[in-house]
Amino acid sequence: MSASKIGYLLIRTLAKPLANSIKVNILLRNYSKTHPTFRKWCISVAQKTYKFEMNLNMYLLGQKDYKIRSLNDAKAVDLGSHFLGESVIFGVTAMLIVWEQTRSRKQNKTLKEAVEKVKNELEENKIIIEKFKKYIEANENNNNDENT
Repeated sequence: MSASKIGYLLIRTLAKPLANSIKVNILLRNYSKTHPTFRKWCISVAQKTYKFEMNLNMYLLGQKDYKIRSLNDAKAVDLGSHFLGESVIFGVTAMLIVWEQTRSRKQNKTLKEAVEKVKNELEENKIIIEKFKKYIEANENNNNDENT
């Protein structure tokens, strides 16, 4: 059990540098310039995220009349790469939580089965003990009848 917890911690620790390296590779190596499809995806995700965040902020502030300007492409690529990196961290964490829940559920099921097996054996042993008690009582009654 402790080995799985250490492994879980190790994976979570490694996820953050992995996400950061994704962001750095996108920004520093100009991955968005050499891959136009990725660039479009990154800008699209960034614009949607930005508009959602701004609409939420304006709603919470009670503003009704407002216009949200789009991000420029450089900022959008930066925000999109940040979103991708955070998505990696979120995905790894979610996967580990699901794995831990599945493992815990399986362990509980095994434990319940073992408890149920012990209960059944206990009931069987009670029945056998009752039969022995009746047998002993019957033999004692027979011995008492023979002695008198």
